[in-house]
Amino acid sequence: MSNGRCEEVSVEEGGKIVGRLPFVSTQRGPLRISRMPPFTHLLGPIIDAGVGKPQTRLTKRLSIARELVDKLPPFSHFEQQFDPTVDDGLAMADGLALQDRGFSVSQLYTFEIDCRKETKELWDAMHFKTRQHIRRAEEKYVLRNLDDPQLFTEAYLRNINALGRTNVMEFERFPALFEECKSRNCGQILAACSQDGAPVSMVYLVWGRTTMYYLLSTRSRNPGDNGSINMLLWSAIKFGHERGLLFDLDGVYSSGAARFLAGFGGHVKPRLSVRRSGSVYGAWQYFKQRRAKHETAHFT
Repeated sequence: MSNGRCEEVSVEEGGKIVGRLPFVSTQRGPLRISRMPPFTHLLGPIIDAGVGKPQTRLTKRLSIARELVDKLPPFSHFEQQFDPTVDDGLAMADGLALQDRGFSVSQLYTFEIDCRKETKELWDAMHFKTRQHIRRAEEKYVLRNLDDPQLFTEAYLRNINALGRTNVMEFERFPALFEECKSRNCGQILAACSQDGAPVSMVYLVWGRTTMYYLLSTRSRNPGDNGSINMLLWSAIKFGHERGLLFDLDGVYSSGAARFLAGFGGHVKPRLSVRRSGSVYGAWQYFKQRRAKHETAHFT
């Protein structure tokens, strides 16, 4: 999804790569910037800290992480989000290494459900109101697998426009993402459809060897619908159970989203957000925000 702009730095030890840090670079006038690629919610270092005592592995991981950062090309702005729980939680130390190199480090959150448990246990772990919404939705809607990324895109844009919001997703790349995931059997659109076959809501799921992610969702503004997304997420949980996966609900950015997602019985899990900006980028952002405020005031 980087349109050929994905690069990486690496660290070798004894002829073996023990550390990799992928990134995407874009040019904004004189500024070189690295942000997360489209439809990518997690990136970060990939490090082999070897074997041995926890203290030994921690020291080695910190050393490799610092060396990776030192190999990055100069950026006016760099930011990524990554999972600090990998490598039995040792990846939390990557934040220390980046902080040591002048990055600001903050914490984000997601919910994770262990779908490897029995389905009855997963059902019982949900809030009773969440279960009620699922039951009612299952009486009204039909679950379908869709192979049409264009249908998803059109519905997403139509629904977000109806809410008066601005789309920030780069959907011109979504068909390619969908086809690549489909060819690898690691992505699926689930839809809750009305009796006439029209999708009321849709979610896009992607997964790897251990974890499935709730990457995208969209829902029509139907006043009679208050449970179709609940039904789709429960279907995703059962889907993950069949494959023995964890289910990452892929980011919590508001208290309202937290209340909704907490109803599915998962546990809160941290993510780390790291960023480093130069003074020129900071000044550019400041004047851009000032200009936006001026234009908003002029037209209101």
